[in-house]
Amino acid sequence: MTLPAWWNIATPTKEICDGTFNESSFAVDIAEVVKGTAPQEYLDPRLFFAKTYLTSGLQKLICNVLSCITNSIGDKVIQLQTPFGGGKTHSLLAIYHLVKSFHEVNHLPQIQSLANNLSIPHTKVAVFLGTEADVINGKTPWGEIAEQLGCYHLIKDHDQKRIAPGKEILREIIKQSGSVLILIDELLAYITKANELEKQEKIAQGQTLVFLQEITEVIAASSNSVLILTLPKSDLEKFDEAATRALSQLEKVSGRVESIYVPVDGIEIYEVVRKRLFDNIGDINQHKQTAETYFRLYQQLGNDVPSEVKELSYRTKIEQAYPFHPELIDILYERWGSFPKFQRTRGVLRLLAEVIKDIYKKGADPLIQSSQINLANPILKRELIKHIGDPFDSIITSDIMGKSQQIDRDMGSEYEKYNIASKLATGVFFYSFSGSDRRGVNLSWLRIALLNDNIPAMIIGDAIAKLADNLWYFHEEKRLYSFKNEPNLNRVIVDKEQLIDDEQITDKLRELIKAQPKGKFFETHIWKESKDIPDHTKFKLVILHPNYKKGDQETEQFTQELFSNTSFRVYKNTVFLVIADANSYVTLETSLKRYLALTAITEDQDLKKNLSLSSKADLQDKLTKAEEKMIDNLRITYRHLAWCGQNTIDYNDFSTATKVEGNSWLERVENHLKHQRSINAKIAANVLLNKGLSVNETEKSLQDIYNNFLRTPGHKPLLENESVILEAVKTGVKEGKLGIRFNGQLYYQDDDDNLNEITLAAIVVRPEIAQAEKAQLQTKSDDHGNSHSSETTENISQTSSGNATNSTIENSLVNSDKVQTATGTYHVNSTNEPKTTKVKKVKFKADIPWAKLSHIIRGVITPLQAGESNIKITIEIEAESIQGYDHHILDNTVKETLRQLDSKILNWEEDEK
Repeated sequence: MTLPAWWNIATPTKEICDGTFNESSFAVDIAEVVKGTAPQEYLDPRLFFAKTYLTSGLQKLICNVLSCITNSIGDKVIQLQTPFGGGKTHSLLAIYHLVKSFHEVNHLPQIQSLANNLSIPHTKVAVFLGTEADVINGKTPWGEIAEQLGCYHLIKDHDQKRIAPGKEILREIIKQSGSVLILIDELLAYITKANELEKQEKIAQGQTLVFLQEITEVIAASSNSVLILTLPKSDLEKFDEAATRALSQLEKVSGRVESIYVPVDGIEIYEVVRKRLFDNIGDINQHKQTAETYFRLYQQLGNDVPSEVKELSYRTKIEQAYPFHPELIDILYERWGSFPKFQRTRGVLRLLAEVIKDIYKKGADPLIQSSQINLANPILKRELIKHIGDPFDSIITSDIMGKSQQIDRDMGSEYEKYNIASKLATGVFFYSFSGSDRRGVNLSWLRIALLNDNIPAMIIGDAIAKLADNLWYFHEEKRLYSFKNEPNLNRVIVDKEQLIDDEQITDKLRELIKAQPKGKFFETHIWKESKDIPDHTKFKLVILHPNYKKGDQETEQFTQELFSNTSFRVYKNTVFLVIADANSYVTLETSLKRYLALTAITEDQDLKKNLSLSSKADLQDKLTKAEEKMIDNLRITYRHLAWCGQNTIDYNDFSTATKVEGNSWLERVENHLKHQRSINAKIAANVLLNKGLSVNETEKSLQDIYNNFLRTPGHKPLLENESVILEAVKTGVKEGKLGIRFNGQLYYQDDDDNLNEITLAAIVVRPEIAQAEKAQLQTKSDDHGNSHSSETTENISQTSSGNATNSTIENSLVNSDKVQTATGTYHVNSTNEPKTTKVKKVKFKADIPWAKLSHIIRGVITPLQAGESNIKITIEIEAESIQGYDHHILDNTVKETLRQLDSKILNWEEDEK
């Protein structure tokens, strides 16, 4: 069941609803009431009592005063000792109206129950206010009181000379006045001022204290008279050391005969607040239902909330505080009320009135909680800032109204719907301040400050962690959260981050990539330009510089230069690019900067000395998490793969790759590539034939087939290495799926140990050709024994070059001799020609057309490289330009490239224009 919003049940006063209330609505001054200049609700006794909740302390005070005036029974000298704003002014005014205008209010129900049909005699009332009195030109306390009682003539000389009268004069004044009520408020303020005057005028010191001692003794011994005196309980910061001594003396003087009354105590503050701020608090059954719902919520939360809120007495507190949550009033009254200038009751009322006005009909919350207070409201903020200091103005703006609200927007969902982060920050703010050492709040009470039946409780822990990670003045110490006017570790981190430049970030990224565990299959090249990437048969994984991002024009130019048909790169299929995602790089860059900043703080011993123990522990935790996040962001950012396709460049998003436990980022890239690009560790013989030989080719060297696999754009499958093709050949020969020529022998359907010696110099032969050739060799062997034919050898040689037809083979085999080896393999040699000698070494120099340069490796280098060859290449280049070559290009590009290739420049000639 959804609880109704509080403003559907309770109705605030008209002044709050229309916004016409002001400071004087709650800051009543008894002097203005005496002078008749106060607002009507304070001047009119009936209006005053209609808005006043008679607490148990105030009821006791009223009963005592009425009993003393009527029957002379009770405490005749009373001290109201409360903290500033503790309800004493309202209590004095209640007694003032009750005694002075008893017959106008005695019919009111709350007064009738207290008066108990007493016949109250006419009573004179005298009021002395220490804050109003003029110690130089005004009357003394004894002069002022005597004048109001109509007996000034008895005390005129003492008043003018500022010398306290004796008891005899005071007794006479009381006797002539009849029943008397004397109210003395803020006497300490008067004594503080009078002491200075007494020093200057050389008047006997302590005249006010003498008077107080005399008047209290006279009243205590009188009939039908009462003296009520107010003294501050504590918080004397607004006074000096002399005032503190004066208060001690006052307490000693008055303490001999006084009784101390506390006007507002415990949960009565809830009713006081409701009475002053609401015209109607609504159906009490709705209060009970709301309290019951909150109570059930707290029971369900178990140990996640304080044990206090799970007791039945707290359910009663919720009912009595409705529509406020008692948590809000308690924190204002107990913590903020301990500030000297806050004035508990008055300050709480003024603040809550503004809160009600600000949120009235704006939300659907069933109760008003501290987390709901809008600190963006300038009036509310000003009221709070004046107690805690101006620096917190910017802290509220940056952390609570800025960063915490940004968290809500970024997180969305429940965060944004219920303003979780900003409300939590607001709750922490109100618990962060106190006139005492009691500051900060734990997570249990934060839940009470925020939760209702609509807000998911499980989100609180995550939200508070986000505040700790992002806010600058938010502190956590001993599991207590608070705002302080000193930057936390987050702010220190931000300051350090501002010192990190782009070069440092780039260097760290390269270092991070270099440190990643490499795979076993690919060569890894980091941030190399196209010309620096080797062109050989090994597979290469090239991680591009972050300047190259997916979709950027510079990246397209790079890939075109690397893979296009005009490129001089031969083994295009062996190069795979890893490219950064443009959008994700910002996050990676941020995490790199964060890690560098944390590392700098960790290494700065002087800075670490100023960190709290919790911040030092937090620093290490943040550093560990920053490193993990940095690596995660590396994977997320470098997620685009590119390779050479058929007449195109193929791209693939690596983010969809499944993470395998224990595999590094680069290992996962390798595994993903091998699957996406069909890089096989094994290949079938028929696939080798179908992919390696064209329709018109009957045989071909393994080197050519392997090279074509790596050179033909988009060729599938690719082979992990040379051994894959060699193993396919061995299996194919054994199973009769292909034949092979190697070292002058033909192998087909054989299981010869010599197959283990096969290299890429071998010639693969289609199975039907190999089968026919082997059959012919067998037949000839049977017919002619060991005879030999030079023609056969010649034709077989032609066949090995791919030029012979089947009929040529048959004709040549008719005239050939066969020799059967121990393994059943037939080797045919010419009998008419001497054995051909092989060339041991070849050296040549040739002019090569520029456009045909890419064919050199395939047609020249590769055949010469077969077997155990040692190739030395010396390049002779003669280049001429009409415009001329820049010396910078020649020295820093051409020569530098040769040096990087470990090349020795044998000769260098230049002819300048």
